Amino acid sequence: MQIKFGGVVDFDTSIEKARAFLRDTEKVASCIPDSRGFARKDDTHFTVNVEMGIGAVKGILAMDCRLEELDDNKYAYTIEGSGAGSNIKVVLVLELSSKGASLAQLQWSSTSDIRGIMTGIGEPIIRRVSSEYIETIIANARQRLSETPVK
Repeated sequence: MQIKFGGVVDFDTSIEKARAFLRDTEKVASCIPDSRGFARKDDTHFTVNVEMGIGAVKGILAMDCRLEELDDNKYAYTIEGSGAGSNIKVVLVLELSSKGASLAQLQWSSTSDIRGIMTGIGEPIIRRVSSEYIETIIANARQRLSETPVK
């Protein structure tokens, strides 16, 4: 099952601060709800375990993540994992633009490929839960950005 999402989010911060944040894989990983066991492999690769559950399908997903800097303001995170009888691959593309000295805009798109038991739950439920999950990640990013000094 393939699911696509996208949107635009404004952050009350400079583009420089937002850029530094997106390049910091540990800070980005800290925005993922119910994540634990962050392990940095190098500056662009990390692993993290994520507790996920939809209905009766629950478990820990072991996620392998890679950051690719496409240019100064465009990044791609590839996230692949397995657990709870399912495999997931997400490609998340993030593009920053400046909307003033203290406003950064993030345009994002996500393509998720889900295989295994989770597909039996049904696309409408997966879409609803995924939307809630994305909203939590964005809220966490807003909070972390307000704490992050410019590098």
